[in-house]
Formats: sequence, structure tokens, C-alpha cells
Amino acid sequence: MEEQVTEISTRLKLLVGGMTTLLVVGLILLVVGIARTSKDLTEQSEQLAAKIGDVPVQIAPGDILLNASAAGEKLYLAIRHADGRQSVMVIDAMTGEVFGRLKLEASQ
Repeated sequence: MEEQVTEISTRLKLLVGGMTTLLVVGLILLVVGIARTSKDLTEQSEQLAAKIGDVPVQIAPGDILLNASAAGEKLYLAIRHADGRQSVMVIDAMTGEVFGRLKLEASQ
């Protein structure tokens, strides 16, 4: 009987050791995967920045840029004009082409 308990105990220890090894290997692979993905994203953003270069975006004299945000390949620039009106300029982030302006007006 004692021999049987020792055998079960040994098998249980091997099973726990094997599962622990799998967990450690899985965590190592997870960290390596995250590091590679991060490196790839960094390289892609650097390539995109080099590809875009300097794209001039012109606003009228006296206008003030209030905010800038991006979604996909579009850039949204919130602008306060010299006369006090506000608008949002929608721009293609890759080419600098202006898609249009959203003019903000007070409702009546």
C-alpha cells in the first residue's frame, strides 16, 4: 500500500512539474510575441513617418489651431478663425489633401 502511495505521489509530482514547465514556456513565448509585435509596430510607424515626409497644411493668417486628432488616415484639425467662428478641417494624413471643412454654427 505504501508503495502504491509513493508511486501516485511521484506521478503527481511529475504532472505538476510538467504543467509548471508548460506555463513558464507559455509565458516566455507570450513575452517574446509582444516584444516582436511592438518592434514591428515601431518599424511600421517609422516607415510611415519617412514616407509621409513634410506635408504643408495651410490655415489663414489669424486662425488658431485648437486641437488635432487622427482616425485612420484622416486628420481632424479644430480651428478658431480670426472672426471668432470655429470649424473642423478634415485632411488626408498621407497627402495633406483637404477633404473639406465642418463649419460649426450656433443653432437658432
